[in-house]
Amino acid sequence: MNWQPSVRLGGIIALLTISLVGCNPEASYSPQEIIDQALQETKELESYYGEYKWDMGKTGIATVKEWMKDGKRRIEMSFNDDDIIAVNDGKQITTYSKKENTGSIMAFENGELEEFMGASAKDSAQVLLNFVKDSHDIAIAGEEKIAGRDAYHITAKAQKKNTLLGDIEVWIDKKTWLTLKTITTNGGNVAQQEYTKLEINKKIDDALFAYDIPKGATIEEMDTVDQTEPTTIDEVKKQLGDFLMVPEDNGLTLSTILDMKVEERPEFSFEYEKVEQPAFSVSVYKVVSNFTTFGGDLVNEEGIDVRGKKGTFMDFGDRFVISWYENGYQYSILTENPEFTKEEILAYAEEMTIVQ
Repeated sequence: MNWQPSVRLGGIIALLTISLVGCNPEASYSPQEIIDQALQETKELESYYGEYKWDMGKTGIATVKEWMKDGKRRIEMSFNDDDIIAVNDGKQITTYSKKENTGSIMAFENGELEEFMGASAKDSAQVLLNFVKDSHDIAIAGEEKIAGRDAYHITAKAQKKNTLLGDIEVWIDKKTWLTLKTITTNGGNVAQQEYTKLEINKKIDDALFAYDIPKGATIEEMDTVDQTEPTTIDEVKKQLGDFLMVPEDNGLTLSTILDMKVEERPEFSFEYEKVEQPAFSVSVYKVVSNFTTFGGDLVNEEGIDVRGKKGTFMDFGDRFVISWYENGYQYSILTENPEFTKEEILAYAEEMTIVQ
């Protein structure tokens, strides 16, 4: 279903903008003070019904209806000549595309769905505040009305180019913490989402969250269980052969090797620590025959040299990933500690040697 990447992007934006909030119009606060106060005082919404327009630039324009009650959610989206339904009933997420006549069911064990969707807006805000506080300059641009409700207009400007999340503008409902409007500018692409109708604490029938995919549709049942498992260096050598590995030196230790259980190919992740703290992970797999070399085609990818090879660098704010192709293998180093610099990780890459 070709709408999934857009929904994932929208989820990132929605979660991010939750963290940029205000709740007290009677006093003058800095953005950080407003956020801190909101984290302490704002109550979570019990229910609402909303309608919004989502302009994704070249990708298209979607019109959306949304129902939320006690953490359950139903979204009906019209997009690119398709009608799409997504329902979270508290135990599983069900989606259906009328145009493609395909659906998916993602079931969760007890507590897993809450963890997957986020236990609360406040918890998500706290996590994402840490994500953007060092990469964006946050400011209050004023107050406006959106969908008839009073909102703060808050801007988050990226401090450098080629980050996963570029410049963002959000309009936050003062009373509910709900994001009423967003404008994101990233890599020359501009996307806008704005509520045109919002009914707070609306009475919603529970039957709306009981949805069955129509008969005759192709249904995919998706497994949410983490399939990765620890493995040994001998097993990795057996499946990959002569690959490169970062040596344990100068306080750097290998804590775990994970078999990623990828169906298409063997893939492994080496988890490193430094001074008993997570440092970075290195993933490696043999490249398949239809592999496409680096071309810098993805938004936010920066071309760099790694070990004399053509590679890419992508900044995620407090983390980044460096990837390259070498002698039939694909390598990616993802930082787990925001104190590491690009130059330090490139130095570790230079030290990599073939496993004996």
